[in-house]
Amino acid sequence: MFIHNKDLQFEVRVDRPDPRFATLLQEQFGGANGELKAAMQYFTQAFILRRKNPKMYDLFMDIATEELSHLEMVGSMITMLLDGLNDDLKMANERCDWMPLVSTADGKEQAIHQVAVNPLYLALTGGGPDVSNSAGVPWTGAYVNANGDPTVDLRSNLGAETRAKIVYEYLKQFTDDPGVQETLTFLMTREVAHYQ
Repeated sequence: MFIHNKDLQFEVRVDRPDPRFATLLQEQFGGANGELKAAMQYFTQAFILRRKNPKMYDLFMDIATEELSHLEMVGSMITMLLDGLNDDLKMANERCDWMPLVSTADGKEQAIHQVAVNPLYLALTGGGPDVSNSAGVPWTGAYVNANGDPTVDLRSNLGAETRAKIVYEYLKQFTDDPGVQETLTFLMTREVAHYQ
């Protein structure tokens, strides 16, 4: 049974809208090494352990649940990074330093290109996360490694946690927002905890 605790595991803070970074962060929401993949991988792998090793079953289910909380944190960050960009344009103009560009002749084109890899991101997501990677490729169950052999699954999980930590390290290089930096650091340290 799952119960949603309305308090995030770590308080997500974002100082200002940043659609370019929201697009990059989308990788950790719906990418091949993202939090959704991790949650589904641990969740799926747990079932083979239910009878063989009930303590490991509980551990995998606990990690899967924590990965869902990380997904919630990443989704919250993405939404906050896009706040005001798809809502009231007057409010967005007051909160976002690049919104005045939209009023110029080529401003909309510039704004679209600032969204980085997926220029349709704002139009397609409605200002929130999408179940896709940073390039807009939909999430797929093919990302999940669940082989039915706990030793193989554990090795896959070690690799996945290592990759996730490295992605968070790389993402930190693309933002100077202190709140985002703190959240990414927290998520990175949890990847290390899962690895251990």
